[in-house]
Amino acid sequence: MRFPRLILFLITAFTLVALTVQHVELSKPYSDFAVGASCTVVPSARVLVLNVNSEGHYSVTFYDPVEDRVVKSTVQDSGRTVVEFNHSGPYCVVVSAEAPTSVAISGRESYPSSKALSIEYITGGTSALLFTLLGVRR
Repeated sequence: MRFPRLILFLITAFTLVALTVQHVELSKPYSDFAVGASCTVVPSARVLVLNVNSEGHYSVTFYDPVEDRVVKSTVQDSGRTVVEFNHSGPYCVVVSAEAPTSVAISGRESYPSSKALSIEYITGGTSALLFTLLGVRR
């Protein structure tokens, strides 16, 4: 009877440690800088704000190689744009412009991806259910 309780305790401890580490990682600020074509790694699903400094028309395109699709493509004169990324991972940024253009990327909001949340909910729910069943058997 002690071994199953030890296993359940370890599962619960793992879940609590994972939630704590995730909270610490998501509260870290994120920023990057893009000129021309570059790739960046976004550490979590998040909302990014693009601050563009350009003297003419420009185009900023974000490509997601994991899902093989264009996430956002903007064509404007100057200013700010908001882009939302659904998961962490690599993204390619392509800046096309008539004049020298720089893009400052800063994270506004971050949240865990749906895959990470599913794993945490399944692990936490399973350990809670098994703890309940072990308590009822007594």
